[in-house]
Amino acid sequence: MGKDKVLRPASSEVKAMIAEALRIDSGLRAMQDTDKKHRTALQQAAEALYNDRIRSALEEMDIEHINRGKQGIRVSLLRNNGITNIYSLSQKSFQELSEIDGLGEQSVWKIQDTVKQITENTKETARIRINAENPKKADDDLIRALYIRIHAKAARERGKALYSANHRQLQQELALSKKATSGLGWLFKSQASKQQIADAVEALRARLSGEFGRGLDDFEAIENASADTYWADYRTNAPAYYTELEALGLKWEKKEKSGGLPEQLASEIEAQTLDLRHLKATLRSYQTFGAKYIIHQKKSLLGDEMGLGKTVQAIASMASLTAEGKSHFMVVCPASVLINWCREIQKFSDLEVTKVHGNDEESLLHWRENGGVAVTTFESISRFTLPEKFRISMVITDEAHYVKNPETQRTKALLKLLAKAEYALFMSGTPLENRVEEMCFLVSCLQPQIAKELDDVKFLSTAEQFRLQLAPVYLRRTRDDVLQELPDLIEKEQWCILGAEEKRNYKEAVMSGNFMAIRQVSWHADDLKHSSKAARLLELCEMAKEQKRKVIVFSFFRNTLQKVTQLLGERCMEPITGDISPARRQQIVDEFAKADDGAVLVSQVQAGGTGLNIQSASVIIFCEPQIKPSIENQAIARAYRMGQVRDVLVYRLLADDTIDESILELLKTKQLQFDSFADESVVGEESLKPSESAWISKLVEEEKKRFAEDK
Repeated sequence: MGKDKVLRPASSEVKAMIAEALRIDSGLRAMQDTDKKHRTALQQAAEALYNDRIRSALEEMDIEHINRGKQGIRVSLLRNNGITNIYSLSQKSFQELSEIDGLGEQSVWKIQDTVKQITENTKETARIRINAENPKKADDDLIRALYIRIHAKAARERGKALYSANHRQLQQELALSKKATSGLGWLFKSQASKQQIADAVEALRARLSGEFGRGLDDFEAIENASADTYWADYRTNAPAYYTELEALGLKWEKKEKSGGLPEQLASEIEAQTLDLRHLKATLRSYQTFGAKYIIHQKKSLLGDEMGLGKTVQAIASMASLTAEGKSHFMVVCPASVLINWCREIQKFSDLEVTKVHGNDEESLLHWRENGGVAVTTFESISRFTLPEKFRISMVITDEAHYVKNPETQRTKALLKLLAKAEYALFMSGTPLENRVEEMCFLVSCLQPQIAKELDDVKFLSTAEQFRLQLAPVYLRRTRDDVLQELPDLIEKEQWCILGAEEKRNYKEAVMSGNFMAIRQVSWHADDLKHSSKAARLLELCEMAKEQKRKVIVFSFFRNTLQKVTQLLGERCMEPITGDISPARRQQIVDEFAKADDGAVLVSQVQAGGTGLNIQSASVIIFCEPQIKPSIENQAIARAYRMGQVRDVLVYRLLADDTIDESILELLKTKQLQFDSFADESVVGEESLKPSESAWISKLVEEEKKRFAEDK
C-alpha cells in the first residue's frame, strides 16, 4: 500500500503566517536601529521642557522688571501696547518696538539689552524639574520619551537575541512555505517535496506560536504605552528617569557634585577608576564621584544630606573593591536598619551578604571563610572574636554619630575593627548634632593627623580654611547641590488653641515638672474630642485623602500613637515602634506602599525616622516638635528623598502659648548651628551650647514660672 497522501496546507493561512513572520523578522532587525531615534526624541523633549519652563518664568515677570536697575524706561508705553510681561517683550523685534510712539532708538536698544540680561539670568538660576502634580504637555512628552528610552534598551537586547536565533532558519521555512501557496505548483510536486513543504509550514506555525511570535510585543507595548502606564512607572522609578536625563548632559542639569572640594583633589577623585561589574544599580554622577572619593581617600566620612543615596555609594565602593580582588567587607549599623542594609546590598549588587547579629558566631565564621559583606550592629561588634592577623578590606559605619563618645563600649569595639581595616567609611547625614568636638572625634577615628590640625585651628579658622582641611576626609553634598529634580518641601506650622480641659491637663503636667508629660500637650485628653491637635490631625488626613496623598504621622510617644491609631481607624497601618523588628518594619512600609490613597503610617519618630524609604508618602505630620533638628530632618528624609515626585507637605502640630513655642525656637537655633558647622564647616566657640538636660530644665522652670505669674 502506498504512503498517505500529503494534504496541501490552506493557502490563505500560510500567506497570513508568512506575512506575520516577515513583519516580525523585519521589525526585530529594525528595532536594533531605534536607539538613536529614541535618544533624539528624548533630547528634543528635554529641550522643549526647558524652553517651556523658561517661557513660564519670563511670563510671570511683569515688565516692571526692566526698570529694576533704574533704567528709566517708560514701561507705560509698553503696557499700553499690550506688552505686559518679559516673555512677550522678548518676542518683539527691534523694528516692532521702534514703531511704538514715544520709544526712541536708544530706549529700544536699552530695552533689548535688559531683556537679554534678564533672560540669561533666568536661564542660569531657573530650577527645571518635571511636574508630576499638574503635568503640562512638555512634562508628558518628556516622561513618555524617558519611559521609551529606559525600557526599550532591554527590549532591544531581547530582540537582537531573537533575531540572531531565528533569522537564518526562518528564511528557509519561508522559502518552502511560499511553495504551498501555489495550487498549480503543488500538483506537480513529489510526495517527498510536499512533505518537506508541509513540515516547513508546521515549523513556521510553531515558531510563530512561540517566543519569536511574541518578539515585537514588548517593544510595541513600550512605544505605544498609555499615559497612565508611563506616569505610574515614573512615580515608582523616578531615580532611573533622572539618571537617564543626566546622561544626556543637559545644560540645565546642575553640575555640582564635589561638595566644594579643592580643585586639585576633585580632579584626582574624578581620575579614580571604578569597576562596577558587581553593581546592579546605575549611579547618578554625584554618586559616582562619591564612590570614587571613598576609594581614593581610603578612610573618609560621607556626610551627604539624607535622601541622596549614601547606601548605594557605599555599596558601589565595595563592588569596585571586589572587582580589584578585595574580599571581606563589614557594615556596622543600628539594629533598626540591619535588614534594610541586607536587602539593599542584595538589590544593588551581586555581593554575598551575611547577617551577623548578637552572638551568632556561626555566621561570623561563615563570613570569615567565604568573604562578602557581613552586616552587623553596634551592639554585636563588642562580642566579636577575630584572629589577631585577620584583615578586613573595608569597614562601613552607618549613622556614625552613634560612636561620637570615645568612652562607650561600642566606640571602643569599632576602633578595634578599624585597626584591622584597609578602607574605612563613616556615614552620617548629621555628623555634628550639638558639639563641634563630636565631629572632630569622628575625623580622628579615620585620619588622626587631620583631626589634630582641626583641633589646633578650630577656634581661629575661617570657613575656607576649615573646608580645605576637612576636604581629605569629609565629603558632604546637600539636596539643593545635586538633586535638581526634587519637588518642593513645604513646611507649615499648625497652631492649635487649647480648650479648657486641655489647659487644665497641660498645667498639671507643667507643675509636675515632668518634661515628657509637658511635651504631650493636647494629647493628654482621654477623649480625643477635646484635643485640638487631634482635631487638626484628622482634618489634615482628610485633606490628604482628597488630594490622593499618603501620610506619615510621627510622634516620640507611644501613647500618642495609640490615640492617633484609634482616631484614624482602618486607614492606619500597624504602628512602627521600637518593639517592632526591623524586618517587620520593612514589611509595614511595603504594605503602606501598596495601600490606597489616604493611607496613614504612624510611627515613633526614632523607630521609623531612620533607614526606611517611604517615598509613597507625601504628607508628614509631627504630633509635637522634636528636641533635635537631626531627628526631624531624618524623619522628613524618609519621604523627601531621591525618587520623590510630589511636593512634600510637612505639618507640625503646635499648641499656642505652651512649651511648643520654646522648643520650636530652640530647634531653629540648633538647625542654624548645624548648618554653620556641618555644611559650611565654620568652627567657633559659639557652638559650645549647654547640655540638653540643662536647657530642658530651663524650659520647664520657665513654664512653671509663667503659670505662677498668671495666678
